[in-house]
Amino acid sequence: MNKKTYRSHWLEKRKHFSPEKLQAFENQLLSYIGNLPPQTIFTYYSVEDEIPTQTMIETFCHYHTILLPKTTPKTKTMVPCQVTSSQDLVPGPFQLIEPNTPAYKGPIDLCLVPGLVFDQKGYRIGYGGGYYDRFLKDHPTKTLGLCLEEQILSLLPHDSLDIPVQALLTEKGFVLI
Repeated sequence: MNKKTYRSHWLEKRKHFSPEKLQAFENQLLSYIGNLPPQTIFTYYSVEDEIPTQTMIETFCHYHTILLPKTTPKTKTMVPCQVTSSQDLVPGPFQLIEPNTPAYKGPIDLCLVPGLVFDQKGYRIGYGGGYYDRFLKDHPTKTLGLCLEEQILSLLPHDSLDIPVQALLTEKGFVLI
């Protein structure tokens, strides 16, 4: 299969993830982030049937420095912006929720990376815009892919511009790459 076929398949498949698995994932994420010392975390604001991050953001935005992407579709880029409450959020492109705060200029300790499907080497297939690969190229940091165990395959197609994550967090815990 090519990336487009994987993308189409997994966009449909994730509509049917069980609420119990998603809750188990959310519990793992809350536990992991809650046990970290204060740091700067770049993440995404989950919408619809994405792997959930909203509760983590709301729970830890006053303990950690939580950054969310503000996207620029014309250049397929994103900049990190700090959020401290839901008042910092507005509708953005692609039906995403984005920050309406200034760009964050400091170091980033951890990037939580979304994906439709990951492989055992840390490569991922997302929505196909290359936003995260561009961002990670310019902001090298510790990366953690967020997914359910069923979203991990042995091998995915990838190219020289794709940047793998360093580890995965699933509903059952960590998968080291």
